[in-house]
Amino acid sequence: MTDRIFEIGSAGLESSDQRVRKLMDNMVNAEVPGYKKSEAVVRGFPLELEAASRRIAGMKPQVDGTFYSNIQGALVKTNNVLDVALGSDGYFVLSGPWGEGYTRDGRFRLDKEGRLLSVAGNNPVMGAHGQIFVPAGASIEIDQYGQVLADGEAIDRLLVVRPEGNIDLESLNGSIFKKTNPYSVMQEVEAPRVIQGYVEASNVNIVDSMMEMIYLERMYNINSKLIQTRDENLARAMELGRATQ
Repeated sequence: MTDRIFEIGSAGLESSDQRVRKLMDNMVNAEVPGYKKSEAVVRGFPLELEAASRRIAGMKPQVDGTFYSNIQGALVKTNNVLDVALGSDGYFVLSGPWGEGYTRDGRFRLDKEGRLLSVAGNNPVMGAHGQIFVPAGASIEIDQYGQVLADGEAIDRLLVVRPEGNIDLESLNGSIFKKTNPYSVMQEVEAPRVIQGYVEASNVNIVDSMMEMIYLERMYNINSKLIQTRDENLARAMELGRATQ
């Protein structure tokens, strides 16, 4: 039979390891525009204790999945006419090899054909009428509603969407997401607030992340000590058992 103390200690080490991995991802990508902080979702002791009382599961922490924070990052001024940020809910839409992608990273560029692409991944940026093409040599402006103007003439409008209802999005790289269910509906935002010459920074707070790293290191040490102490106690019990035989 598996020792319950060992199980709990091992699960604690595993959950701490998963949380540290997420923290490292966040800290590495803290300077990536549009990056959304991710956290490991851990089912804690109270829920597991309730489940154990119904004989459903053991009393131990378990990693249930990943949560992405949708808190908006700070807006950073770049003065680049092809950089845009969203001052409202929603995502820009990209066309990728996986299908539609959704991002708040508004760093865009033009290829030699005048097609508007994302800087990260070189994916076509979608407008209300499909991919956006800008005439060669035209002066570009993107207004507060997302309309793309070439020499003062509207050629398309940036497509901005948001999930309809409680829809989970799956992260591809922390700043680009896709639907987990292909049949889920993304609703167009009719009046988005688009800000030209700015990008949205990552919503990762380095100071908070460092503090959490210190906390997780302590939790890891506690769980390691729990396993070590249990192992020593079991060893002593076996020695006492042999001595009484």
